[in-house]
Amino acid sequence: MDIINTTHYDKETVLRFQRFNARIVKQVPWSTQALFAFLVLSVLTGAFFAVRGGAWLYLAVLALALYLFARRFYAIFIAPEKKFEQSSFAGLSQRYVFLKNSFTISVNGKEERAYYERLFDVWETPDAFYLYANARQAYIVSKAGFEQGTAEALAKHLRARMGEKKYKTVAR
Repeated sequence: MDIINTTHYDKETVLRFQRFNARIVKQVPWSTQALFAFLVLSVLTGAFFAVRGGAWLYLAVLALALYLFARRFYAIFIAPEKKFEQSSFAGLSQRYVFLKNSFTISVNGKEERAYYERLFDVWETPDAFYLYANARQAYIVSKAGFEQGTAEALAKHLRARMGEKKYKTVAR
């Protein structure tokens, strides 16, 4: 039995993947956000004391640290949302047909075949499967888009094809 899925690349799906990819695969820790918040508060506190006490060097050092961390925070969480509307993903739909030894991806009438043994990693989240073709490219398979088969059937199939070492699950 073939498993068929159509995934619509809407803004929520793509941004969920980008945040997952930054946090889990690229391993950007949640502590980055806490550090960023701490630096913002420190700069505000430093600004207050710098104005009252003339500690301009302290304020400059904190502002520089804030800038360096803000660039990373912006690139991970803010820029992807702003760039989505102009990206090639906006409004894209991909149709996946999972076969015994391979799967096909159809986009705008063009079909491509991929093989399980060539996949880098497979991640399962509560909302989707992320099939990494390499360290920088992944196929997003939404759990809401099954036309034939189920998410559980695909999980079982991928786990059997990929093995436990390459198949990972995240509870979120």
